[in-house]
Amino acid sequence: MRWLIDLDGVVWRSSTLIEGSDRAIRRIRDRGDDLRFVTNNSTLTVEAYVAKLRSLGIDADANEILTSALAARLALGSDQRVLAIGEEGLTSVVAEGNTLVRPTSLEDAEKVDAVVMGWHRGFTWDLLAQACVAIRAGARFLATNRDPTYPLERLVVPGTGALVASLVASTSVEPTYCGKPDWPMVELVRPHLGATSTIMVGDRLTTDGAFARALEIPFALAASGIAEHDDGTTPVAVRAADLLGVVTAIDADPTILHAH
Repeated sequence: MRWLIDLDGVVWRSSTLIEGSDRAIRRIRDRGDDLRFVTNNSTLTVEAYVAKLRSLGIDADANEILTSALAARLALGSDQRVLAIGEEGLTSVVAEGNTLVRPTSLEDAEKVDAVVMGWHRGFTWDLLAQACVAIRAGARFLATNRDPTYPLERLVVPGTGALVASLVASTSVEPTYCGKPDWPMVELVRPHLGATSTIMVGDRLTTDGAFARALEIPFALAASGIAEHDDGTTPVAVRAADLLGVVTAIDADPTILHAH
C-alpha cells in the first residue's frame, strides 16, 4: 500500500509537529508501506523539506517529496523568461531550464514569457504591478495552488490563493493552477501511485479530497488543519482527528478503504 500525505495541517502546523504524526509515519513504515509527502506549499526546496521532517523526528528521502513547485515546472516547460513570485522552493525549481527575470521597469515586464506565483511572504506592490503588466501583455499565468489560507500554530493567515486573487482582479485572467487538485499535480503524482492500493490523507476537502477523487483513490480526512464546511460532495473513506487517528482506523479495519 502507498500513502500520499499532506504536510501543512497534517504532519505539522508551521514549525510545530502535530502530536502523533511522527508515530503515525513510523507505523506506516513499520507496516512495510510506501509513502509520499504531497504538498501545495512551494516555499521550501525538496532538500529543505527533508531536513525539516528529519528535525521533527520523521525519516524522509528526497524522492518522497512532491511539491506544487515541481508540478508548476511540469506545466511551465522550459526555455522561457519567467517572473517567479515565490520563495526559494519555487524559484530554484523554475530556474531549472528557464531564465528567471526581475524587470527593471514596468515596460521591461512586458517582455516576460510567464508569471509563476506561489506563496510569498515578501509579496509587494512592485511585484504585483510587474506581474500585472506581464500578464496583460500576454505572459502565461501559473499559480502553485488555490489555497486561500495557511495554518500557523494557532492562527490562520492568507495563503497563495489570496495573493493570486489580487492578480486575477487586476488582469481578469485566471491562472493555470498547478497544485492539488489540478492536473499538473495529478500528472506529477500519478507515476507514484502504488501497484496495489493508494490512499490520500489531508485536511482540506476542497484540495486533498478533490485530489484523491481526481486520482480515483480513497481519501482520509485528518481534522488537524484547516476546518472546511463539508457539503457531502467529496467522498471520505476515513475521518479522524489527526494522522495517527487515520492510521489507527485503517489498522483496525483495512476494509474501509475498499468500501469507498
